[in-house]
Amino acid sequence: MQVARLRPIESKNFIGFLQAVGAGDGARAARAVLGFSDQQTCEDRDGFATDMAEFFRTDCRGYFTGVEFGHVLRGVLGLVRKHKVALDANYMTLVMNVLCLEGMARALLPDYNVLDAARPLLTAHKRLPAPVFRLALPLIFSFKKLCDKFENRGNKHTKTEAAALA
Repeated sequence: MQVARLRPIESKNFIGFLQAVGAGDGARAARAVLGFSDQQTCEDRDGFATDMAEFFRTDCRGYFTGVEFGHVLRGVLGLVRKHKVALDANYMTLVMNVLCLEGMARALLPDYNVLDAARPLLTAHKRLPAPVFRLALPLIFSFKKLCDKFENRGNKHTKTEAAALA
């Protein structure tokens, strides 16, 4: 696995991308991806955003819809290639690491959904100011563990009920 240290703007863009995937928002995901490089080569930004929105409409409807994060990342990379969107090396390192981790998670625990599991953290990050988020991380991790335990017990609750708990 490779390591990348993100600058604050890179972190903001990547977390924004993850939040957009969780929301099933292709237009917002496109804006985040376009921010993945200081040197943009994409000539048709509107076309890229339109294609991303269409891809999300069919393949990424957000949390608790059975989204396979690896499939979404591969689809986004296909659109990046099609529209010649430049990506900085740090982002490519992150994407490759996420693809590896998602693949390992799927192989070890086929019912575990990385995107759904990330929801408590991504939601808290979006709603809380950065200093409060950092202070609240131990509590957020405890809540996430509780949600994971609930999901892994194999109880008869619906995914809607599990989503309400998150």
